[in-house]
Formats: sequence, C-alpha cells, structure tokens
Amino acid sequence: MNKPKEHSELIKAGIIFFIFAGVVAVFNYLYHLSMIRMLGPEDYGILGSLFAIIYLVTFSTSPINLVISKITAQYHLKDKEKIKYIYYNSFKKIIFIGLIGLFIYILLSPFIGAYMNITDIPGIILVGVIAYFSLIAVLLTGTLNGMQKFVWQNSSGLVSTFLKFALAVIFVWLGFKVNGALAAIIIGILISICVAYIPIKREFKKLGQKKVDLKPMYYYGIPVFISSILFILIITIDQILVKHFFSSTDAGIYAAAGMIAKVVWFGSSFLIGPLFPKVVALKSKNKDTSQLLTKSLIYVSILATLGCVVLFIAPNFIVRILSGHLYDNAVPLIGMLGVSLGIFSLLQIFMTYNLAAEKFKFIYIFVIGVLIEIVGIYLFHSSLMDIVKIVLITNIFLLISFLLFNKKEILGKSNFQFLDLLGIRKYVMFIVR
Repeated sequence: MNKPKEHSELIKAGIIFFIFAGVVAVFNYLYHLSMIRMLGPEDYGILGSLFAIIYLVTFSTSPINLVISKITAQYHLKDKEKIKYIYYNSFKKIIFIGLIGLFIYILLSPFIGAYMNITDIPGIILVGVIAYFSLIAVLLTGTLNGMQKFVWQNSSGLVSTFLKFALAVIFVWLGFKVNGALAAIIIGILISICVAYIPIKREFKKLGQKKVDLKPMYYYGIPVFISSILFILIITIDQILVKHFFSSTDAGIYAAAGMIAKVVWFGSSFLIGPLFPKVVALKSKNKDTSQLLTKSLIYVSILATLGCVVLFIAPNFIVRILSGHLYDNAVPLIGMLGVSLGIFSLLQIFMTYNLAAEKFKFIYIFVIGVLIEIVGIYLFHSSLMDIVKIVLITNIFLLISFLLFNKKEILGKSNFQFLDLLGIRKYVMFIVR
C-alpha cells in the first residue's frame, strides 16, 4: 500500500469519526445544557465536579482501549484466533479486577465527598458504577477499533450518548436531580455494550481460540495507563480543586464555562480514533509514520482555532443562548478555556501518536505539567480567572515540550513538501529548533 493511499484511508476513517463525533458532541452538549438549565448553578456545580471524577476514572480505562486496539490491529489480518483468545481472557480479568476496584472506591467515597464538599454519597457511588461499566465498554470498543470497524465502534458511542441525554432529561424532570443525570449514563453504557458486542460476536462465531503470551500486552499497558491518568488530570484536576476551594455555585459557573469551551475539544479531536491503529499498522511494516502526526496536528489546529475564534467573538451571546443569565459570570472564562482545550486536543494527538509508536519518555513531560497545575492552583486561587490562567499556562508548557520531544518527526524529510505546501515550514522549524 502506497503512502497516498495510507494517508487517504486515515482521512476516510477520520471523516467517519468526524461525522459520528459531531452527532455525539451535539447530544453531549444537549445533555449538559439541559442539566445546566434544569439543575441550576449549585446542583450543576456538584454534577460538574462529579464529571471531573468520571472523566478521570473513565480515561484511566483508556489504556485497555489502546492496548487492545494495538494488539488487535497487529493480529487482525493474519491471526484472528489470537484476537478471540485475548478478548475473552481480558473480559474475565476486567470483570474480576473491576469489581475489586469498585469495592475499594465505595469504601473511599465518604472521604472523596468530604474533600469535594459533597454530601450526596450515593451520587459519588454512582460515579464508581459508571467507571465499572465503562471498563467493560472500552474492551469492546478497543477491539472494534483494532479491527478498524469504525462505524460499529462509533455507533455504540452514539447510542450511549443519545440515551444519556434523553433519559437524563426524563429522570431530572421526575425529580431525581443529580443522581438521575448519573443513572442515565449507566443505562446508556449498558445498551452501548450490547450494540458493540454484535459485530464482535459475528466476527468470532466461527473462530477457535489460539493461546498467545499476554505479558507483552501487560508491559505495554503500564506506560499507557500512567500516561492516560496524567493526561486526563490536566483537564479534571482544576474542576476538582475548584469544588474544594470555591462554593458549589462558583463551581457550577466554572463547570458551565468549561463545558461550553469543550466544544473546541469535542469538535477538533475526531482524528484521535483512527490515528492509533493507523500508526500501529504502519509501524509494524517499518514504514514512516511522521506524516500522520504532522497532518493530524495541522488539521486539528485549524478546527481548534476556528472554535476559539467563535468563543472570543461572541462570548456573551454563546453563554446566554446555551446556559442562560444565571451563568453570566462564565463569560470572561470561556475564551481562554477554549484556547486551553484547543491545545489539549493537540496534546491528545501527541500522546496517541507516541503511545502507538512506543515512545514512552513523554510521560515525564506530563508529570511536570500536572505538578505545575496542582501547585499553581494551590498557590493562586483567589478567583476563577486565576484557575483559568494556570490551566492555560500548563497547556502551553506541555505543547512546547511535545513539539521539542517530537522534533524529529515534525521536521522529517517526508514532511517538508507538505509543510511547504501549507507555507508554514519556516514557522514550524523556528518553534522546534
């Protein structure tokens, strides 16, 4: 397969993800906008803080997605019986280990509630249940991603998001408030698991199982797990600390601003899904992968920039339309938060590429970034704008660090023609040199 065809397949897969991601983003936004208006700042502050935990625990399961995707992509074309063995072996272990993790989390829930000033312990426990079922769901979606069954993978996510939105509106309207909004997520995940299993069952139906050594998978999973935790801390630790240092109402304002700004992240990260298996596939053939990184960064940068421009041009209009007058204090925050999340989209591209290429030293960059953010917020938290500035500074530091870390790929000879075509080669070289 020649390079143009490989890159065109990335774009084709990216379009699939973009279409589904667009629809999913709409339902995600409808979910949060409905909750913002139906719950009000105080209750939404609690939900937003719990969502920070949800993001943290669900992203901590993403190593399973990436590891299973990588192994599946390697065996998909040449030894599918090994994929079946890996899938069912992993499924049994996830069920068992997940239950142990859920039990420990439930024991810790009172302490989590005390730190975040949340008295609703059942709501915190529901977050643990969400994490448990998400653990199972990512095994299925990771398998579908490695098989490059992108339509089925995205369809399961769409079903989950739609049900989350529709059921949350019903449950909150019935008076279940924050817990109703969380219960809707659980139901959506369970149905999406059923959807995702359909093509997997069909694929494995006539296959036997061929035993394979799983130690390399576990060794690969350790750095993936560490990097995923550190990565998601960048956009969750601020919300958790805001709930600790500020009132529930202020936390609600910050959560609403963050959710509005997340349109930049949701709308520009559609290449993440197909990038990982494409890099793995090319690397397994000893082919150059640098153009996949560079093109992904440029496409995402364009989309993120467009999103940020909109947030800066009409922040008052956007907040009033999406959130209502109760969230007017979010107006000054959304522009800078949008820039932070645009940079975050680029960081996600870098992380995905480096994990697929098995370049793990970038983990040290994330460690420093998380420390900068935590220490910065502990030292400077007199206002919500202080938090926003610290998050932005942290993300700028991480972006510069990754440009230097992947300087070889970005300035590779195979990228020169593409960068020249865009007229940005000299600017890129100035930044990374």
